[in-house]
Amino acid sequence: MPRAIAPGRSCLECRRRKIKCDRSRPCSYCVKVRLQCKYPARPLPNEDALTRVASLETKLGAMEKRLSGLTEPRQSTAGPAASGRRSHESRKAEHPLQSPPKNVSALLKPQPNIDIESLRPAAPMVAVLWQRYLDVVDPLIKIFHTPTVQKLVVKAIHGRTKLNRASHCLLFAIYYAAVAAMSREDCENELEEDRRVLLKRYGVAVTYCLSHQNLLECRNMTVLQAFSIYLITARCDEDGPDVYSLVGVAAGIALKMDLNKDGAALRLSPFETEMRRRLWWQLLILDTRVAEDRDSEPCILESSFNTQLPSNVADADLHPQMSRPPVSAQGRTEMFFSLTRFETSYFARQLVFSDEFSRDNEYAHMSGDQKRAAIDCFQDRIEKQYLSQRDDKIPLDNVLVKSVRLVLAKIKLMITDPTPMEDETEEEKLLKMQGWIEVLHEAEALRRYEEGTQWLWLFQTYIEWDALTELLLLLRIQTLGVSEQHAWNIAEAVYSYWKSVATTRHDHRWQRIERLRQEALALRDELLADT
Repeated sequence: MPRAIAPGRSCLECRRRKIKCDRSRPCSYCVKVRLQCKYPARPLPNEDALTRVASLETKLGAMEKRLSGLTEPRQSTAGPAASGRRSHESRKAEHPLQSPPKNVSALLKPQPNIDIESLRPAAPMVAVLWQRYLDVVDPLIKIFHTPTVQKLVVKAIHGRTKLNRASHCLLFAIYYAAVAAMSREDCENELEEDRRVLLKRYGVAVTYCLSHQNLLECRNMTVLQAFSIYLITARCDEDGPDVYSLVGVAAGIALKMDLNKDGAALRLSPFETEMRRRLWWQLLILDTRVAEDRDSEPCILESSFNTQLPSNVADADLHPQMSRPPVSAQGRTEMFFSLTRFETSYFARQLVFSDEFSRDNEYAHMSGDQKRAAIDCFQDRIEKQYLSQRDDKIPLDNVLVKSVRLVLAKIKLMITDPTPMEDETEEEKLLKMQGWIEVLHEAEALRRYEEGTQWLWLFQTYIEWDALTELLLLLRIQTLGVSEQHAWNIAEAVYSYWKSVATTRHDHRWQRIERLRQEALALRDELLADT
């Protein structure tokens, strides 16, 4: 049956991916990847205003859900921390800092004045933290233009130029992120300080600077970059903020700044357009991740944005005064990891949440088999478009390939028909169990890949903890003889490793793993007692 042709406009998916659309209804690309094909509406008079009002009401409702139930913060009375110029021994003897505020309310009004200068690292430490950020954070979360920010870092090192508060926000966020992405041992060896002390120091500093930016009315790009870096890396901080609730504040700032609208359509400069795209997509993916963490749903709706993916270009090919849009490279650039992550997480967003979320976002309704076929199709495209460009000699490229394949394998195992786990056949359960065992073995191998461990901070728990949770759910309801023993062996190995990591203690996801493990152990002990 011939398909209708949409006059003059590409569908939303093809526009977002910047590929040629054949303008069929549905277009060939959307048919191929099994996505719902949608075209931009032609609004009637006054329809733009009505649509905008409805969209804003929907966003506000989602954010109110995210922010509900918050408690009033305790007043922060953090005293001055050790100066970066003092010795390691004198710092250890100081009274420890209080943790930075964890909830929304504490950031929405200025915190009491503190001696911010006492929290600033000494010039040599600034240089070390900046290099660490470039090595282990920037390759994974490209948010800003590195040459531009490096000028700020140089000014901070020289100390001869007075920086504005927005710049201080960004610098402290960078210091915090560099430490958050380090292990406790690396902090002791390279920075000669305790990791938790450093995280508290820079966490107090960045939240203090943010609280003085009037976040409810803020439209400052540098401040939102700092806020986003802080939230993304804070998920590695056991004493860190409530990222789940604060993402709603960051999304609200982004909407006020119209980051949800593509800069090219707003006729902004090519450079500003690229920076806005990078920042929006980092926030979109963070919103998706924290929703998965909490078994909740993202607050950003599909209908609220049309911001395209950033271009695949190196920072060296961008300049604040450039007059023409950059041309995306075909091979790997500094955006290689971020673009792959954006595409994979955005694809997962369309599959892993509730049917209600899919309806609200007008995602295509698919059965379990259709979803698995869509995953295969997506993986084939990602392999050709991105992973085939990897260099096997580069450790970061190896981490990228292994992590993307693990994420897709995890999603595929989680995609099931709406049959309760208890009602599945023993064969179905066995296949699932073998799948989760394989994922955990591969994830363990990735963790043991010494050349790549410095980049695992962003996603390792996302893979291993989710897989361990699913395996424990199976062990909690069944016994499968030899297969079950194999499952217990890998489950206990993974559990023992993460149990020894201090940052897992206060994470609610880990608390669920502890509960499931106890329930599974109780069942096993009961069955052994009956034999």
